[in-house]
Amino acid sequence: MLVTLIIAFNLGLFSTLHCIGMCGGILTAMMLANPDLEKNNKLKIFNRSLAYNFGRISSYSLAGLISGLLGSKIIGVSQNVNAHLILQSIAALVLIALALNILGVLPFKKLVESIGMKLWKTIQPFGKCLYPINSLWRAMFFGMLWGWLPCGLVYSALILSLSTATPLDGMLTMLFFGLGTLPAMLTAGYFSNYLNTVKDNSKLRLITAILMILIALSLPASTIYFSKHHDHGTTAAAGHQHH
Repeated sequence: MLVTLIIAFNLGLFSTLHCIGMCGGILTAMMLANPDLEKNNKLKIFNRSLAYNFGRISSYSLAGLISGLLGSKIIGVSQNVNAHLILQSIAALVLIALALNILGVLPFKKLVESIGMKLWKTIQPFGKCLYPINSLWRAMFFGMLWGWLPCGLVYSALILSLSTATPLDGMLTMLFFGLGTLPAMLTAGYFSNYLNTVKDNSKLRLITAILMILIALSLPASTIYFSKHHDHGTTAAAGHQHH
């Protein structure tokens, strides 16, 4: 499970470019376009950004809990010993497709993110009730709503949490994924102009895509590696008992 949490954290951490493109502009607008919030008051900007991200990661964790519970039912019903590996492989394929989308090779983003659009259209109007975002609790609840924004990267992390097959592990997987996205999202309010130029940098896009592909390949690879070592250890223990 520790390996899964590390992979989930790195998935969030090394997908900075995608996060900035999806939510950076939203967060920057919320932080800096507020008439009650001075642009030069960095402490207020940070606190509001922190509250927003706390709400966003809380929604990720809740989704992970639900996903882990669903995964336990799927794996329990399937009776397939490879179900865990299959789910991780699906998560890896989604992640690779997103990496190719960042490179402009595969128009995958709109297709995968249309999956949750119906739910998002139901949730989105509630965000208007929170304007103006002039308090920490409003920022937190706004973040909780925005945590359900259709996002292929989140979907990949959710499939990973699905493969854990327990509610607690699924929740922890999404929590660590959310924590991985935190550095990029916390700084979006401070470096908005710079980030808008950085996200179009072709070299950074290539590096981000490569890192995402490497993380994707590590998902099923880690499961195969540890399952083989577990089987080897079990066989060795059985042989020792036999002697």
